[in-house]
Amino acid sequence: MTFRWIGLVALGLALSSCSDGGFGGQTRQFSGVWLYEFEGSTFIEGATAIPREHPAPEATDWLEWVDQPRLGALMEKSLSNGDCYTVQPILVTFVGRRTYHPFGGAGHMGLHRSMVTVHRTISAERLGPSFCYDS
Repeated sequence: MTFRWIGLVALGLALSSCSDGGFGGQTRQFSGVWLYEFEGSTFIEGATAIPREHPAPEATDWLEWVDQPRLGALMEKSLSNGDCYTVQPILVTFVGRRTYHPFGGAGHMGLHRSMVTVHRTISAERLGPSFCYDS
């Protein structure tokens, strides 16, 4: 019984670190729209325009941009207008890696299906001014 339990825990840990291409993952090029906001970092792979509605976290990736301060002029301070925190839409292309988190999710409060980590920026441009999605 103990060995079975240890095996299940080990399998769960291994699966939680699975990435594109199997264990350890594959670094590759990504492009899409990044919706950056206070406590939010939603990446919609393949998108080229701002989605009409805020996409569900479980259908998107959390974007982990370790070198985010280098974006400087593209980024605004996340603001609140009382009803929402503003969303900053950015069209991005980068080299990175996706990691799936099947047993807890990724990002803020573990809501996203996976995390995409940016390793090298290829391009980043704003798609427009900051805005709020309708509630």
